[in-house]
Amino acid sequence: MEPTKVEGFGVSSLALERLVLASLVVLPYVVYGAIATLGSFLIVSLGRWHRQIWRLLYTQGWVWLALGLSVSVALSQAPAESALQALNFIPFFVLYAAIAIALPTFRQPLKTLHRWGITLLVATIPINLAAVIEVYLRSPTGLSRWGSAPWLQWLYLKTDYGGRASTVFGHPNAFANYMVIVFGLGLGLCAYYLSRRELRAKSPWVCGATALVLVGIFCSGSRNGLLIAGLQLLLFGGLLKPYRYILWAGLGAIALMLVSALMWGVGGRSLPEAFATATLRVSVWRLALEMIPHHPWFGSGLGTFKLLYDPADFPVAGDFLPHAHNLWLMLAAEAGLPVALGFTGLVGWVVGRSTYMMTRTPLPADTLALLGGYLAGFGGTTAFAFFDLAFYDGRINILGWLLLGSLQAVTYLIPELVANSAGSKSA
Repeated sequence: MEPTKVEGFGVSSLALERLVLASLVVLPYVVYGAIATLGSFLIVSLGRWHRQIWRLLYTQGWVWLALGLSVSVALSQAPAESALQALNFIPFFVLYAAIAIALPTFRQPLKTLHRWGITLLVATIPINLAAVIEVYLRSPTGLSRWGSAPWLQWLYLKTDYGGRASTVFGHPNAFANYMVIVFGLGLGLCAYYLSRRELRAKSPWVCGATALVLVGIFCSGSRNGLLIAGLQLLLFGGLLKPYRYILWAGLGAIALMLVSALMWGVGGRSLPEAFATATLRVSVWRLALEMIPHHPWFGSGLGTFKLLYDPADFPVAGDFLPHAHNLWLMLAAEAGLPVALGFTGLVGWVVGRSTYMMTRTPLPADTLALLGGYLAGFGGTTAFAFFDLAFYDGRINILGWLLLGSLQAVTYLIPELVANSAGSKSA
């Protein structure tokens, strides 16, 4: 099934594209404004392509997954909490399908993907600069010099995570998760600008902004973020062979980060201390594993992990566990094994198919770079979900589903790109 170009419903495709672009501009700063803008995009898309959107959701199996989640909510041990948590999933299935259907109908889809990526990258520049300042001000040097300054009172109103920056995200892990997505997009944009002669003059600032994202991840003090950034470099350089130079440049940056971690620690913790506390995550996972056999089919209900676990089983007294710190364990324990397996299969199919088409199709270097950035960005947030759950932050959830919808759209775009390329060569 491929989307068709349809006009009508009183809104042009250009206006639809700009709605998404406007939401991405404000996404890190005004999340409710971004949600409202995307809601407008979703309403118009449903009015224009409701049949195509429904067909995609039905044929791929998202409708059945939503049904499974609904049954889990109905049988939940805390139905109100589970119904609220289901909003983190079911509406975003529709957003995914709307992006996948709408994107190929835009006049220049690849330029649209480029604009979306650049917008997201540029929007993070002030945030990452603020992260550097926040880490400095919370350091002993910064506190001794500027601690009594009245203009720094905002810093003390925030939760103190030690030497870790959280900036506008409220939590360092949410900040790191968002940044690994943008870092993947940035890698693709670096290669995109370097592969086009007319854009090479602009490549230094694009590469600089991407490097600043890596600095922001370091300032978050997230071990997961640093590890995943390195994996993204391996993914990008390994799958997209023309861009091995980005792999080596990135590995050099990661080496620099490791040296910095050895000298100053990670988020105010020494490197041995940071890795020693990682064993606590295993204890949390064990709790989730022990819950699964009690409700294997439909789970205990979304959001019930924090209500059902025994605090005495957690080795750090006084700590509160809001979730299982692993997406798949959370789904298996709270929504049941069928939903966990179905969700994994659907997302894996979309990502696997788009990856196969990208790597097996002779695409222009700049196109491959741009699409590879979207793949690396989504791969980053997927890897993060192995160690933590930050999708409760709407900004991360929106961005993850936007990228997944874009990857699904790639499977519609690539055959058209190949056909256009063959036609231009024969002409």
